[in-house]
Amino acid sequence: MTDPQAAFEAARRDAKRLLRLARTGALATLDEGRPLTTLVGIASDWDGAPLFVMSQLSRHTRNLDADARVSLLLTSEGGRGDPLNNPRVTLNGVVSRREGRDGRQRYVQRNPKAKLYIDFADMSLRRLEVERVHFNGGFGRADALTPADLLVPGDASALEAKEAEWLDRIAALGDATLARLAGAESGRRVWRPVGLDAEGLDLAAGGEAARVDFESPAFAPDAWWAAFERAAKGADA
Repeated sequence: MTDPQAAFEAARRDAKRLLRLARTGALATLDEGRPLTTLVGIASDWDGAPLFVMSQLSRHTRNLDADARVSLLLTSEGGRGDPLNNPRVTLNGVVSRREGRDGRQRYVQRNPKAKLYIDFADMSLRRLEVERVHFNGGFGRADALTPADLLVPGDASALEAKEAEWLDRIAALGDATLARLAGAESGRRVWRPVGLDAEGLDLAAGGEAARVDFESPAFAPDAWWAAFERAAKGADA
């Protein structure tokens, strides 16, 4: 018999990773009362909420200005087998503007080509305020989750102040160590750290994304670095 608590923790872990690793998503807006679904770029805010960069010329942006309610579908990587047996999560809520350079920096670090257009006058950074969650981990795994299960509220300003320094420091660990942190074969791709948050570290190699997850959130810089060192040692084991 499946342990309900273990099943819940597995679902929460999978859904949280989808929020952090997703680089694209299917966004449904209301277009004169009818649903319109478009492909959008994604990054994650400090607490895990999705971030978007949107042009005022885009139809979905004009829709949001009239009605900010949306539904966002995030899916896991493809591969062999039935894609419907892979985890995915649907988030419902409202989209609002996200102010601050740190949000734009988070987006560009994870989507580097966005630096070509993110500062155009018609572009704005938006954030999904998550109100409802529907997670499906594959056949027989439609688990009930709430925004509180996925998001990690807290003051991330101390981590923001250390991020640039630490990303440089982690990058200096070398390709082999970064590949192990990404859970990848050394030498196949060049991995780089692209962002951090209280729950871990994001890495990227071209269009691929990977994640180092901590056992518990760490908002204090000393606690964060200690958690990272434990994760690095585990990757070396």
